[in-house]
Amino acid sequence: MIKVGDRVALFSNMSKVGTVVGMYQEKSQQSMAGGTMATLFIIQIQLDQCGSVEDHRADFVMRVD
Repeated sequence: MIKVGDRVALFSNMSKVGTVVGMYQEKSQQSMAGGTMATLFIIQIQLDQCGSVEDHRADFVMRVD
């Protein structure tokens, strides 16, 4: 489980390392035959390299110990 203050990195780009500064839910825009998908958790990450804040889906992020 990822929490605010944790150090994280992206699965697709391990050089993007930062600290979680916020989290929120976003309604999914995809629909399936049985209905709509569940909400997505979005994580706001402040990157170490440049200090900018980026939003990424929680399933694309892993904790760095």
